[in-house]
Amino acid sequence: MSMKPSAILVLIAVVLFLLAAFKVDLGSLDLVTLGLAAFAGSFLVDGWRR
Repeated sequence: MSMKPSAILVLIAVVLFLLAAFKVDLGSLDLVTLGLAAFAGSFLVDGWRR
């Protein structure tokens, strides 16, 4: 089973959003911002490969 890089980034974004929803503390990292960046990156990677 092979996954496209855009699908992997969306899965990473979902995990980051879930961690943020459950208020997991990772120091100074903002999980919502990282999740949004991963989600936006999935569109950039998908558009770049076409």
